[in-house]
Amino acid sequence: MELRQLKYFMEVARVEHMTQASVNLHVAQSAVSRQIMKLEEELGVALFERVGRNMRLTSIGASFLEQTKRAMHELQKAEALVTEYSNPDIGTVQLGLPNSLAPRVLPSVISAFRKKYPQITYEFREGSNAELVAMVRSGELDLTFLSPLQAENDIFTSTCFFDEELKLIVPSSHPLASKTSVSLKELAQEKFILYPEDFNLYQIVTDAAQNKGFVPEVAFSSQDFYTIQGLVGAGLGISILPEMILDGAVFKNTKSLSFTDSELHRSVGIIKTKKRKLAPSEALFHQFILDFFSKK
Repeated sequence: MELRQLKYFMEVARVEHMTQASVNLHVAQSAVSRQIMKLEEELGVALFERVGRNMRLTSIGASFLEQTKRAMHELQKAEALVTEYSNPDIGTVQLGLPNSLAPRVLPSVISAFRKKYPQITYEFREGSNAELVAMVRSGELDLTFLSPLQAENDIFTSTCFFDEELKLIVPSSHPLASKTSVSLKELAQEKFILYPEDFNLYQIVTDAAQNKGFVPEVAFSSQDFYTIQGLVGAGLGISILPEMILDGAVFKNTKSLSFTDSELHRSVGIIKTKKRKLAPSEALFHQFILDFFSKK
């Protein structure tokens, strides 16, 4: 099995077309086809189904692809470690970000970091908490922000940076819009617009509501903050969102209110793998961000 074969395999799997893969790889189609055939012969299984002119992964091909991605990621990290060993100031930081994390948190950190290490580049991976933790477990990521932060375990360390309140968002015409704060109990008859069920924010809100004696009626769900705000502004329901997401971004046809309920908050922090050594540039970033938030 050769590295070239794996690269060809991954590209064919990505575009599902032999000709397009050869164009992207800048090699002859016959060379790509030959290497894929050699790989399948060596493994003793069919990695693709030929459907007309398209190439579709078989079930074993899909599983092989996931393992290949992980292997290639580790090889890239190994190459980066060698390159960065003599000069960690020119590497790449791979960082996970929850979809719901406040948009203004990361820019302030990166801006400060870039002033000190202008040649370091970044690759960001977005997802839910569950997706990001899975990436750390599999080795796709070594560092990721989480919110709410999960407790340290045998896989990763956890560092909490701050807690932030969750706030109620209602249409400007809503009866509650004239108030400055509300209790969660007052919302028992409302229709909610929330993040999807696999997001921790959904769980925080629904758990808090159930502790107050009701199950929130979810009219719509979206993982996009602007979509949620737009639906609220259109009068289709209310929502509960993190305070810093709303900072400076509350729509003119909505109103934000504080809660009297102390449990409506979330932690924001970062986790770091215990299973692997950070690349030099990522170690620089990790220490920088610890220092950055310790001064806040």
